[in-house]
Amino acid sequence: MTVPGITLELPPALYQRLIEVAEASHQSLNDVVLQSIQTGLPPSLEHVPERFRADLVALNQLNDEVLWDVAALDLADDKATLYEELLDKNQQGQLEASEQALLDTLREEADLFMLRRAYAYALLKWRGHRIPTVADMQTP
Repeated sequence: MTVPGITLELPPALYQRLIEVAEASHQSLNDVVLQSIQTGLPPSLEHVPERFRADLVALNQLNDEVLWDVAALDLADDKATLYEELLDKNQQGQLEASEQALLDTLREEADLFMLRRAYAYALLKWRGHRIPTVADMQTP
């Protein structure tokens, strides 16, 4: 198998930084460049269930303002409350078949909701924004 290659023009200051890191860390310039690219990209979606991938990939097309909106969304209070109630009933073994179906649906929605938020934050960070910490989000 051949490894694809690219030719890339770098600003002199960036090239010099890469050389300095390679020398200081006793790594090849190629390894430093590869590591920089790998760590600088948004997270891979390869481990995300296939049923969620298209929705997450679509987030890449959104502008930063819309991504901030996605990241700030909360699960609707009525759905969150119902989800918690059904989880409690399930834990106590008191869930009926229709409730189990509803719980499965709500779990799927909650999973996608959380993945969308997390990926929106990852994209915003990749685009150079400061992402709030948990403490920041808990402060009114």
